[in-house]
Amino acid sequence: MTARGKEGTGSARVGLSRGDLFLMRIVRLVGPAVVRILGTTWRMRVVNYEAVERVHAGGRAAVYGFWHACILPLGYVYRGRGVFVLTSWHRDGEITARLLTGLGYGVERGSTSRGSARGLLKMIARARSGCDLAITPDGPRGPARQAQSGILYMAAKSGAVIIPLAVAANRYRRLSSWDGFLIPLPFARVVVVHGEPFEPADPGAGSADLEVAAARLSSELDRLMESAETMLNVAGDSGAGR
Repeated sequence: MTARGKEGTGSARVGLSRGDLFLMRIVRLVGPAVVRILGTTWRMRVVNYEAVERVHAGGRAAVYGFWHACILPLGYVYRGRGVFVLTSWHRDGEITARLLTGLGYGVERGSTSRGSARGLLKMIARARSGCDLAITPDGPRGPARQAQSGILYMAAKSGAVIIPLAVAANRYRRLSSWDGFLIPLPFARVVVVHGEPFEPADPGAGSADLEVAAARLSSELDRLMESAETMLNVAGDSGAGR
């Protein structure tokens, strides 16, 4: 992935308290450094990145699809490569936007309640111009590990190819959030698995076809999660989360 686009839209301050704004400044200043320091301690194994290279060699952009819980380790792995993400206008989306721009991501804004169509169209335009995208198909609010059809629509309309991703770590914490947010601990072994290119539905597909494809994508992401865990087990690196 290469940086082939400029940073997307700026932050939205509407409805944010002074405390929120102060927190976001801290996140922007300190958050990326914390992620980089933590990430440098991980012992990384990246599997099948050749799938991405084949997509790029064919002149198409990649849409990286992964469960919302995997944002932190993948945010570190793909930092500084000009990948574009879609974040909501809500407080949590604003915090995420501040962190990701500090890690070298482009950001477009949209949500299910405000600006969704505009954000979607901007992401499609980014992919058509050759930029890679990153989408959590079960985000931003779940249900966890249940893909929605938006990622398939976006890929189909832009001509991009979905690359499913999964992560496993042998030492980690999981937050008590809706997604079970994964935080690999310092010096953990982390496996990142790329699935084979997942072609989106036909651009003219109806909602029923998109739902069928979304179910297939969910199954593939779950299979890759199991594969990543197996790789840790085979290497003797498995360990209980805390």
